Amino acid sequence: VNTVRLRENGPLAVHAEIVLDGETSYRATLCRCGASENKPFCDGSHNKSGFAATGEPQLKDTPALEARNGPLKVTPTTNGPLKLEGNLEIVTGTGHTVDRTQRAFLCRCGHSANKPFCDGTHKKVGFVG
Repeated sequence: VNTVRLRENGPLAVHAEIVLDGETSYRATLCRCGASENKPFCDGSHNKSGFAATGEPQLKDTPALEARNGPLKVTPTTNGPLKLEGNLEIVTGTGHTVDRTQRAFLCRCGHSANKPFCDGTHKKVGFVG
């Protein structure tokens, strides 16, 4: 099962057949606070920056996917969100399903009012990454 787990006040924990920059891996911890010096990966900067984001956002009522695995392409857009393409379940820190989808744009600037999803705020705050 391809999952993105939302860590309370912390990063995105991705477990999938991740394809990122032409490399394949099976686990990645991705920054969502915007402060990492190693974007798109988490370097623990959320601890120093005071980043706050719930690990338990509002749940969506979404149907099960036909397939729950397969490659998950992760693309950090220029100065914008993470674009995820492939079968994906976004889950809370306690394991509740937030969304099941085949495409998502997840905030990585740390300022979206709709975390974990991008709402375009990166443009207003001048996010670079």
